[in-house]
Amino acid sequence: MLVSIIVVAWILKPLLSIVVPTGAYALITWPLVRLLRRYMPSALATVLANAALAALIAGISILFGPVLYAQALQLLATLPEAAGSALAALPAGARDELVRLAGQVDVGVLSWSREIFGASLKLLRSTTAIVGATVLVPVLATYLQLDAPRYLRALDRIVPVDRVENVRETIAEMYAVLDGFVRAQIVVSAIVGFLVFLALQLLGIPFALTIGIMTAAIDLIPYLGGIAAILPSVVLALADGGFAKALIVLVLILAIFEFEAQVLSPQFVGRRTRLPVSMVVLALLVGGELFGPLGLYLAVPVAAMARVAIARSLGT
Repeated sequence: MLVSIIVVAWILKPLLSIVVPTGAYALITWPLVRLLRRYMPSALATVLANAALAALIAGISILFGPVLYAQALQLLATLPEAAGSALAALPAGARDELVRLAGQVDVGVLSWSREIFGASLKLLRSTTAIVGATVLVPVLATYLQLDAPRYLRALDRIVPVDRVENVRETIAEMYAVLDGFVRAQIVVSAIVGFLVFLALQLLGIPFALTIGIMTAAIDLIPYLGGIAAILPSVVLALADGGFAKALIVLVLILAIFEFEAQVLSPQFVGRRTRLPVSMVVLALLVGGELFGPLGLYLAVPVAAMARVAIARSLGT
């Protein structure tokens, strides 16, 4: 099953940038669709729910997108100079040790972070991408929700009669895992991004909002949000307030991500995926290698669904 999922994803690789947001969008709007279906026809409820969320996203993008994009560009332009000032603020021994450690950092992780941030900037400045996110994705998600019963009926005709019920139960459990993971990870990432923003804002660190949003976006990938928060925050703190302020920033951000690791993720995400840490890391490595930044976002939910399929096939 896992190999089949990877093969299908590889075949659809050119379309993943549309397929993945469409699936996520359909998952997010589905509870609202079900609620509206109690009071109106199914087709009308589906259209209204997706159109409402699309209008909300478009409004937020129009109001805040240009400002956030400008701040992100300003942050990128500021960081090199701030990094030079930060290094100069460190004692000579600490500076040499930092340079030595930097050479040992996993280049792949840093490369993924740069690619994700670069893709985010490209999305913000691309009119085509914004139109796709606010028009094409909701339309496809609407059709996906409307056609879901047809897919299930087609599945009944393909699968042998004696296995139909088991296949349906497997799909239902995989859907529950995927749906639970997406919602839980969004909540966790939003909380973490807000806490990072709040800490940096209280300490007077420039670009607190941009760093907080960037942290929340990258934190959708387990274990990478800390890099997005720590690197620019500590550099800016060193350049602005010296070693003591940078140390306070570092301790606070590490505390936030420890809170995420020990409290938020186990409570919100862990119960839904039931994946060991080693499997999460392996999934991230494979997903990142095969599909780049998008593969990192897909890695954990796909691995969780594969776990469900394998467990049910083995009867455990």
